[in-house]
Amino acid sequence: MLYDNHGRPVDYLRLAVTDRCNLRCFYCMPEEGIRYLPKPALLSYEEMERVVTVLAGLGVNKVRLTGGEPFVRNGLMDFVRRLSRIPGITSLHLTTNGVLTGPHVPELKALGLRSVNLSLDTLDRERFRRITRRDELPRVLDTLHALLAHGIDVKLNAVVMDGQNTDDLIPLTQLTRQHPVSVRFIEEMPFNGEGAHYPKLVWNHVRILETLRAHYPDLQK
Repeated sequence: MLYDNHGRPVDYLRLAVTDRCNLRCFYCMPEEGIRYLPKPALLSYEEMERVVTVLAGLGVNKVRLTGGEPFVRNGLMDFVRRLSRIPGITSLHLTTNGVLTGPHVPELKALGLRSVNLSLDTLDRERFRRITRRDELPRVLDTLHALLAHGIDVKLNAVVMDGQNTDDLIPLTQLTRQHPVSVRFIEEMPFNGEGAHYPKLVWNHVRILETLRAHYPDLQK
């Protein structure tokens, strides 16, 4: 068994299979994209499988696949199949933007996928296009509906941005009352290269929580 510096057992592995993404969210990267790692610098699926196998023997039983966007890497589903067969791995999870995920949901469920963290900053198509620089909201919503239909736990991750999507705080929260989903609102932390020139944070966790409680007095964190 592995233990961290505080003596707690480590049973969870977060595995980034790629640094690439098919969206261009303005708070994450410039419109022209970024310089990605050369492919030879990335672990192959075979190397990652060996890492997971070794860690499973040391007590890790939960694996979350993330990126970048995992589904932009060719061969991801075959890798998931191989992970599902590793002795000791009992729980598979995924973080995705949902653009390419939908068609794979039935097989992901069959392979034992337990939960998905789905990045979704808005339910408005034009806002989505403006934030991500891609017109892909219908595909993301199709993925959300497919995940719910197959009984996979869903957590929505929404970055709250002043002047961009604060009108979505209540509609996104309302989803938790209409469907078995949870939502996590995230303070904006720019990684797009603008650094000190980026506007000061306006919507921090205190303001987000106050806004939600004004609409939902019975809200629980």
